[in-house]
Amino acid sequence: MAYLYKAVIFDCDGVIVDTENISNEIMKSMLLQHGLILDDKLLHERFTGFTNQENLKAAEELLGKALPESFDDDYRKAFHATIDKHLEPINGVLDLLSKITAPIAMATNARRKEMEFKLNKIKLTERFSTRFCVDDVENGKPKPDLYLKAAAALNVTPADCIVIEDSIAGITAARAAGMRVLAFSETLDAKLQAKAGATQSFATMKELETLLGL
Repeated sequence: MAYLYKAVIFDCDGVIVDTENISNEIMKSMLLQHGLILDDKLLHERFTGFTNQENLKAAEELLGKALPESFDDDYRKAFHATIDKHLEPINGVLDLLSKITAPIAMATNARRKEMEFKLNKIKLTERFSTRFCVDDVENGKPKPDLYLKAAAALNVTPADCIVIEDSIAGITAARAAGMRVLAFSETLDAKLQAKAGATQSFATMKELETLLGL
């Protein structure tokens, strides 16, 4: 079954570029050094798709103490050093984007510098000429601000937008904006995505092509 839509809005990390697993492993390793042991389920539920600020709050709540002031900077340095060497588009994304004729946009919880770096690295800056990051809104995901801003920029009503997401935070944000969500479940639990409000999950970009009627 293919869905009807007038625009497609993409998340970035974990949907366009394979950064979620990289960031999670770095976060997991660094928090372990401070005594916090995270399994993959808790990592995905509490940390994937949220802003760094929200993740630091969650980590400190779980730890019961504050993290060092340098933690965020140290994390960002480690993350950037890794993606500078290993960043690639998700398998099948380039083919998918070449087939979409409807207007598209990007809405990401990353900061502008990070978003621009990633898109430039994989040569998709021009394709996502309409793009918004957490710096562009008062509230990042799971609030709906980013998706509402993207829909307004495309001049499309939220109900006519399909969002491509993976994280619980992102799905929650898109649903709060009144949009349908197709959720990438290659590494995340499709049942958790459905519980968060995903319309349907898919495991490959080929499956997504079918859902979008491409």
